[in-house]
Amino acid sequence: MDRVISLLAALVGLIALGGALLVHTNSDAQRREMATEIAALKTSISLLGGPAPAGTTPMTAATPQASKADDAIAKTIVALQDRIAALEATSKSQAVELDAARAQLSAAPPTTQVAAADPGTVTPGTPNVASDASSSQAATTPSVITASGPTKDCIPLGTRFMGQGGDSFPLCKTKMVLKVAAVTDGIATITGAGDIAVGATVPYDKGCIVAVFSADSSGFAEMRVTCQ
Repeated sequence: MDRVISLLAALVGLIALGGALLVHTNSDAQRREMATEIAALKTSISLLGGPAPAGTTPMTAATPQASKADDAIAKTIVALQDRIAALEATSKSQAVELDAARAQLSAAPPTTQVAAADPGTVTPGTPNVASDASSSQAATTPSVITASGPTKDCIPLGTRFMGQGGDSFPLCKTKMVLKVAAVTDGIATITGAGDIAVGATVPYDKGCIVAVFSADSSGFAEMRVTCQ
């Protein structure tokens, strides 16, 4: 039982590590794009608000056409400044998310736990270990558990995991495969369970329930499936 718990903790750590790396990569790309756009906008402002070319004759009295052109330039500059401010705010927000992802990455279980847990992985046919675990957990084993269910490349019941639209996740030691149809801001659509809002828990299949902990416009959601 201790080895199984260690394996589950290691899997949770790997999932957190993958999510943190994904956030880190997306944040770096977005920050580079925003830096390029800010530089281009500042160049446009400098061109719009720069001095008049040499050799031009200054106007002694502003004509109506010149006044309208000046107003249009002023409005364009204000719009560009607002755009720069919005981009800088977004950049700061991305920086905060990146710092949070790095903190989550540093808090993930060390990889040595994975190495310690691998030798204890429960496999069919192992003498004594499987029989002892089944006898001690017979009263709490969900009815969906089956000996022919997958034990590798699957999501253990009760474990949080990240997914996006189009993903399919086999659930360990069961015949069920959770399919993510779509993810929007605040809602994850699960095949067989429908639209699930963040913080909600709905019936899924064969006495199991699926909970959604987060879902954002980036297309990713954090979920968990538990069974009785």
